[in-house]
Amino acid sequence: MSEPVTQSQFAEVLETMKAMQSQLAELTLEVKVGHAEIREKFNTIDQKFQTLEAKFEEKLNTLEAKFDEKFNTIDEKFNTIEAKIEAVRLEVQTNREQLVDLGKRQGSTENRLWALLVALFLMVAGLLAKITLFDQV
Repeated sequence: MSEPVTQSQFAEVLETMKAMQSQLAELTLEVKVGHAEIREKFNTIDQKFQTLEAKFEEKLNTLEAKFDEKFNTIDEKFNTIEAKIEAVRLEVQTNREQLVDLGKRQGSTENRLWALLVALFLMVAGLLAKITLFDQV
């Protein structure tokens, strides 16, 4: 059953609703302020993150450039060492060929010396034989 609402009860309900409406407005304002603060903090964090990301990329690029530079330096040194090794290998090969040639020349020279010694021995033997066998001077 519905009882009739009196003016005072109606005024009381109206005041309660106005109080609730003002509290709701205050809460809405607090939520908006909180939302703005959260958005501001998020933007600050986002800016800091972007700054850190830019610094990280800069550091990474710097390190990459240093790595490339050192790698190129090492590669150049390696190529230089390879060239020097090749030059030494060619020099050793040339020296080996010269030693073989010197060995052949030495063998030829030894043969000539032996031929000279045999000729001298035969000449001395012939001279001694002439002196001893044909002593008619």
